[in-house]
Amino acid sequence: MQPASARRIWWLVWLALAVVLAGRAASRKPARGVLLDHVEFGRRALHGEDLYGPWRSSENAEPGPLHAPYPPSFALLTVPFHLLDAAFGQRAARLGWALLQLASLVALALALRELLAPRAQALAHAGAPPWRWQWLWLGVFLLGARFVLRDTHGGGGNAINTALAVGAFLCAERGRDRTAGALLAFSLVTKPTMVWLAPVFWLAGRRRALGWTAAWAAAFVLLAFALCRGDFAPWARWWAGSWSLMTQADPWADPAHGFPRFAWMNTSLRLCVARWCGDVPAEFAARVPGGIADGLGLAAPTVAWLTRAAGAAVLAAVLAAAWRGRAAASGRLWAVAAALVATLLLSPITWKGHHVALLPALLLTLHRAVVGRDRAAATLLAIWFVPCALPGGDLVGDAMDERLNSLYVVTFGDLALLAYAVRRAWSAAREDRDAA
Repeated sequence: MQPASARRIWWLVWLALAVVLAGRAASRKPARGVLLDHVEFGRRALHGEDLYGPWRSSENAEPGPLHAPYPPSFALLTVPFHLLDAAFGQRAARLGWALLQLASLVALALALRELLAPRAQALAHAGAPPWRWQWLWLGVFLLGARFVLRDTHGGGGNAINTALAVGAFLCAERGRDRTAGALLAFSLVTKPTMVWLAPVFWLAGRRRALGWTAAWAAAFVLLAFALCRGDFAPWARWWAGSWSLMTQADPWADPAHGFPRFAWMNTSLRLCVARWCGDVPAEFAARVPGGIADGLGLAAPTVAWLTRAAGAAVLAAVLAAAWRGRAAASGRLWAVAAALVATLLLSPITWKGHHVALLPALLLTLHRAVVGRDRAAATLLAIWFVPCALPGGDLVGDAMDERLNSLYVVTFGDLALLAYAVRRAWSAAREDRDAA
């Protein structure tokens, strides 16, 4: 196949996927949903109303706070879509959000391609086959399709957040510290889950970018504060709820300030530890069709200690990888990929759509398996794919999906990808010397 013909075919492939994703999001019924929450959040901010006032998350749900886990500065992202909805209607707002998600996926792919380019050239000089980038990204898209579809269907912002974080790292690597700071700051003030990238940037020597991040973050917060008419109450409420959730000793208890209650689809590490090391309350065990296997039944204080120890171990592994791999470009990239996986494990609320943050780690691992001919990487992806990426509810049914949720297979998959990314960051400096 000629290169020009191949480019045309790939353009058609990606355009077809974009049309399907955008059409799928824009054609949803005009009922409740996450995107409508975004629009309402932006409307309240713009009109000076109570951001977290009572709101229904679905037609049959009990009224609860609107977007309780989101900071008031999330309105910086949602106000434009309220304006779009007010001017052209809900379908236009849905389509606009879908196009922003698709643009984020494209930006993420291009940033990762540029970050991988030096490593791909080194492997090519070492005799590796010249695999095309498009095939690799299609493979990553298929591996992460379950999470991409979940995020793009209901109006999730996780593809946007991941693209901002990886774009910030690319800009920092290229010496564009001011732009890197703006991207990372906007990610952090609208959804602070990427906060663990900050120490990785520091250890990787990207401290000027972090300085600009602090400056931009202050500017964005001041802008959001002005948008909220200078009202400090929503900030105090959000911080109180976030702190209460992060320090909550009993993960099964209802969180304060209307934060989301326990659900089996929450794949957070703290819930995985509590499920397998402690006892699951009867009301939650009853939600799993066919029942669940017992945990170890350890006392609640012991489970709380194990939860903190597990979180500390994950964070220590990422920071050690960042420190060890800081001298090599590929080591820094693997450390960032590991940090993105860690955000899923360390956050107290991690839904399936949040796992688009795995795309960088999946790409690096697939690149290692295909271009680097690494059997360990290929084996990891094959084992990970079957329980983590393949069995969505549409394929295996809601009952089986809930059983798998109760086993926390996705969380264990996150841990496996994290371990591999840390290992690769740890050995990157030696491998770069060998390739040179």
